[in-house]
Amino acid sequence: MTIFVPKCFNNLFINMENLANAISQNAIQQHVLDEILGDFAIFMEPQLLLEPNFIEIKKIKVDNDKIKKYSTLLSNIDYAWKKVKKYQIYFQEFYPATTKIGKIEALNHHIHAYLNDMVRLRNKILEFFGTAKNDIKKAAFNKKEIEDFFQAGIVKTKEVFGQVTDQRDLHHHQGMRFFDINLLKAENAEGSIRFLNNPVINSILNQERKPELIERFRKEEDQSFEVARDSWVKMAQKNDLQIFGYLHEVFIAVKPALYQYLNMKPVKDIFKQPQQKV
Repeated sequence: MTIFVPKCFNNLFINMENLANAISQNAIQQHVLDEILGDFAIFMEPQLLLEPNFIEIKKIKVDNDKIKKYSTLLSNIDYAWKKVKKYQIYFQEFYPATTKIGKIEALNHHIHAYLNDMVRLRNKILEFFGTAKNDIKKAAFNKKEIEDFFQAGIVKTKEVFGQVTDQRDLHHHQGMRFFDINLLKAENAEGSIRFLNNPVINSILNQERKPELIERFRKEEDQSFEVARDSWVKMAQKNDLQIFGYLHEVFIAVKPALYQYLNMKPVKDIFKQPQQKV
């Protein structure tokens, strides 16, 4: 069969300002990924529906194993995406009350975990593209068109996640630590306070100037930490918007080919059609 895909994946364009307005005005009330996962659930478990709707779904012959396979792939993307969305809260609020772990160490941990989870999300999207490309090519006559479409999706996904994942991959593979310049200033100030409070060198310090220096470093520590924290909150917010838009555009583009391969129809379209009397 010939499976239809858009002419060029790279033509997908997200106007971030319009998208932000659409989200804030609830113009996009349901993400297309949620729609697809909902359709998969109904096709896999049609007995959950009332009888007339159940009968309509059962008329469509599908391969449940294929649907389960793609339900798992997309559920993995959804799970990874939900983890990434939590980081706005982690950066803003998630700091332990214990004195054993300071706020600077906690933010450092959040940053590295965020970079790792962004890479996991990218990899789950790439896994979907690679699997869909191989499966749909086998079933389609227009193999080159399918190959070009999904390969462009792979390239575009790497581009979208490029800056974040490059930072993480550098740290992960070469043993280099990712540095936030403001967090580094806060750490240096924190280290200076520890140095001034070290009993070993206390006897050689000017005790009159010591409180003044500690206060100065403490102020620098707090200010630099707040700048670092706020910048990561804003970055997470911006990335969330971009990921929302990118995934929405991706699955709008991919959905027709995927449904054609799975011999599915959108459930909302099925129930819009007048039901035949049985």
